[in-house]
Amino acid sequence: MKVIKSDSGFLVYQKIFKHLHANQSPLVMWQLLDSGERQITNIRLNSFHLESGLLHFEKTSDNFIPETSIYCYCEDGQFIFKSEIQSIRDGVFSLSLPAEIKLLDESDVNIIRGQIGVDLSTTWKTKRLNLEGSADSDGPDYMKVKSMAERSSRDQEFLNNEFDSVSLDEEEKMFADKRESPRARPKIDKWVKIKTSLSDEIHFLRLFDLSRGGIGFLTTDVELFPKGTAIQVIGFEEFDLDDPLVGKIMSQRPIDDTQVEFKIGVKFNEGQE
Repeated sequence: MKVIKSDSGFLVYQKIFKHLHANQSPLVMWQLLDSGERQITNIRLNSFHLESGLLHFEKTSDNFIPETSIYCYCEDGQFIFKSEIQSIRDGVFSLSLPAEIKLLDESDVNIIRGQIGVDLSTTWKTKRLNLEGSADSDGPDYMKVKSMAERSSRDQEFLNNEFDSVSLDEEEKMFADKRESPRARPKIDKWVKIKTSLSDEIHFLRLFDLSRGGIGFLTTDVELFPKGTAIQVIGFEEFDLDDPLVGKIMSQRPIDDTQVEFKIGVKFNEGQE
């Protein structure tokens, strides 16, 4: 059994819940009654928001006990988590983001099936989520480069719109012939979500410029973004990418003489255009 913690496994949590939502994978949910019995129902994930820490499900039963913990097991991925009910209204109930998710071995799965008394293997095929890639890979599969064609349709639509929606300023026009992918400045302030290979912290930073070849963002904590560091672009504003853009920090420079705020220049890894 492997345990993923919410405070250090943001990207894995993101991948798990996006998988559940995209595939509408059924979960078995239960509460333990005072009698020792389990009150069981099937649910599916309607939506989720990791930043606010909420998971939203369609209400399929009126027998919820609001003050009692919820247990959820998903055969499609072989994992289990414990959570608490935050609200029940308008045919939807919301759970808090679990503090941990347990990825189960086959022996653990057999125990869970026996405990809940439901054999779901006849309903759909057991499938373990590929969260870590192959043994000879350089890291988790969510670290790998994906071409635009390999991305989800929602990622493609969003990214193509972002790349094409801003116009080049005069400085960039002058040097456009010297760039493979001319950078474009956003017309209004936009924010980008960045994660480096140095920690699991997600940084919300102001976007400076963007192209299909790279990105620039602003920070006052320049020491958090040393040259040569691998980064992931997790999302923009309220939009979380299904698969992050992957790149490397190439430059740091102050944006004015005060040297308080710095632009961090990133080149995207090849193959993501």
